[in-house]
Amino acid sequence: MKRVAIVGSQWGDEGKGKVVNYFSKNYEWIVRYSGGANAGHTIYIDGKKYVNHLLPSITPNGYSKGFLGAGMVIDLEQLINELKILEADFPGISSKIYIDYETFLVLPWHKEEDELRESMRKNPIGTTKKGIGPAYTDKVSREGIKLYNIFDEKLLKERLSEIYYLKNKIYSGKIKSTDKDVFEYLLKVKRDLDKLNVNFASAVKMGDVFRSTSVLFEGAQGVLLDLDFGTYPFVTSGSTMAHGVSSVGFSTFELDKVMGVLKAYTTRVGSGPFPTELFDETGGKIAKLGNEFGATTGRPRRVGWLDLPALRYAKIRSGLNEFVITKADVLDGFDEVKICTKYDVEGKIKEIPDSSYDFYKAKPIYETLKGWKSTNDVNFLKYMAFIEEFTGVKINYISYGPKTEEMCTKNNMIMRIKG
Repeated sequence: MKRVAIVGSQWGDEGKGKVVNYFSKNYEWIVRYSGGANAGHTIYIDGKKYVNHLLPSITPNGYSKGFLGAGMVIDLEQLINELKILEADFPGISSKIYIDYETFLVLPWHKEEDELRESMRKNPIGTTKKGIGPAYTDKVSREGIKLYNIFDEKLLKERLSEIYYLKNKIYSGKIKSTDKDVFEYLLKVKRDLDKLNVNFASAVKMGDVFRSTSVLFEGAQGVLLDLDFGTYPFVTSGSTMAHGVSSVGFSTFELDKVMGVLKAYTTRVGSGPFPTELFDETGGKIAKLGNEFGATTGRPRRVGWLDLPALRYAKIRSGLNEFVITKADVLDGFDEVKICTKYDVEGKIKEIPDSSYDFYKAKPIYETLKGWKSTNDVNFLKYMAFIEEFTGVKINYISYGPKTEEMCTKNNMIMRIKG
């Protein structure tokens, strides 16, 4: 496979970072095409934990390189911090990172806006307050800064002055970061990026490079948080699906495979509908065993049983044709597990939502399956077979722990099955 996209099949936090890191050694380029610093991808290298919010989940001591695409909104200060952490253990890693000139920047005032807007809402959305929403808002309303602006100081000053004038009017002087503050901030981060030897590039020129080698596209969050097709308004501000590769100049028709990552159960951070959410002792137990806390915010994740109608919805929306299942080991030792197979939506039985609105009205209909002692148990194989039969998507890889190497193919797992 030369061009593969890996996306989240649920509400994010499925373990995409580890999965991308596992496969990255086989690809020359790892491309982040959407999202911002509100997405935390956790990887383990030689037993040490790293949390990347913006960097692609490359293997730092391998040959692969990373590209940050125009569909992202980038907090350059956060990016620099991540690079410095990796540089301490892998000197020269920054020279393997390329940023598209067209990427949009998250600026200090975007974070202020995020807090202000969330505090003003009657019903808060549950934003991470990383400035992602306001940055995407400025992108759409043509009031923002792209990476290439920082290479023209005269134009940058003019742009920032115009933008600050408008923001000052809208927020009645509540924005503390002035245009001069942001200008100095951007000059500083540019100097830092230059010192680290980060590369700047155009996806137009990189297109021929990408098409002549192997590329792994790394998605952010999950399909159910997509701006267009997720549980709006409790979504992120960009594309979380494979279609987002268009921001790097690719079509989904050019992809050889779209892999969806799913947990053996379901989690969600923040507000919004969650049909299979558990509020009992079982939910608390799964959350504790799975260490379900957001990699970016540290907030406890909401926990529920696996939701098959949601997975079928994700399959159709994002063109998923293979699954990787993670955290199956968290359910080790349960006598039985439940799995949602259908929704009751205002009296109508549905195996797949018609639109994201159905998630708000859905009442889960469960089937109960026998639990497993370990992922080498035949009952876990039956659990996966149940998922495959319902969704029509094969599970080819299983993650059974947090470390990158704690992955195996389903065939290898079958060889270890105990009846």
